[in-house]
Amino acid sequence: MRIVIDALCAEFGGIRTYVRHLLRAWPGLYPEDEVHVMLREGSTLATTGLRRHELGIRRPEVIGRPWAQATQMHRLTRAIKPDVILATAPTTDVRRPAAPLMVVVLDLRAEVLPDQFSRGRRLLRRISYGRSYRLASGFVAISQRSLDDLHRLHPTTATRRGTVAHLGSDHVHDWPAPTTRGPAVAFAHHTNKNPDLVIDAWTELARNGATPPALTFLGVSSDLRPRLEQRIAAHNLTGVVTLSRFLPDDQFHSVITNASMIVFPSEFEGFGLPIIEGMALGKPVVIGPDTGCLEVAGKHAEVIDGWSAEALAAAVRRAQRRTVEQEAAASAWAARFTWRETVTRTRAALAELIGDDR
Repeated sequence: MRIVIDALCAEFGGIRTYVRHLLRAWPGLYPEDEVHVMLREGSTLATTGLRRHELGIRRPEVIGRPWAQATQMHRLTRAIKPDVILATAPTTDVRRPAAPLMVVVLDLRAEVLPDQFSRGRRLLRRISYGRSYRLASGFVAISQRSLDDLHRLHPTTATRRGTVAHLGSDHVHDWPAPTTRGPAVAFAHHTNKNPDLVIDAWTELARNGATPPALTFLGVSSDLRPRLEQRIAAHNLTGVVTLSRFLPDDQFHSVITNASMIVFPSEFEGFGLPIIEGMALGKPVVIGPDTGCLEVAGKHAEVIDGWSAEALAAAVRRAQRRTVEQEAAASAWAARFTWRETVTRTRAALAELIGDDR
């Protein structure tokens, strides 16, 4: 099979993790495939065993990347003559593709919770994502939740092939050996991670003179930092709760592997990778009652029973009392999520798409 993979968006965050392990696992599983990967110039993503194409992207990014996809990538793809194209995000070449197009659907948060995005970002996503949804011959969603959201919000997509290929957790086995000597870990790179709620829950844990566990927020965005600093100080949690910027991979891995628990009360997730990363490392995990989080956790996390500080604090207390047997069951559940399975399901969907086209 000759495949073009559009990975021009895969430089940061969860999509980078997804693409990194997709590219890493593919050649070992399907060495007979001729896989061409489109990356931005200077990308540090590895493409061993695959055919690499780096494209220059002009600034500003919001214009430069779509332009590169519609010009450089479009010409390359037509010259390669692939059997199928895999776009790793729903923002790809807006021109009619030269082969059947499979679009990866991460989440539809911008449509479900539009207030969490600027007006400009919503407009850009509506234009670029909408075009991709119309052009695609099929979809690979990283969760059933994302596929259901796609079909509900864009009903015509339900008439085309849709596949769920969960993300993997086995990459954590390359990280340092886990301990529980570090602080609890939460996230604050987007408002859907509910950092304010976490701080309020830590205030609840500190009531009546109790000492709450140390807590570190990872990936704190510059937009959220001032407000969170004020909230921490107002609740007398300075020294207990710390804010960390985005960390290099090795530092991030160290913090997660040493965490006492993962606190992830996100109100919206397409998947929620920290959930199964934490479980695979033997950590107690606390989540909110979000559909995507519940799907990934599989009844092996402590779920808050409402969006209140009291409910989250109670879930944290339950997480502190979890048994060895509970954590072993959670680890066994997480072990079902492998990048081998992600690639296998994705490739099968591509092969079916080619068959449909023929």
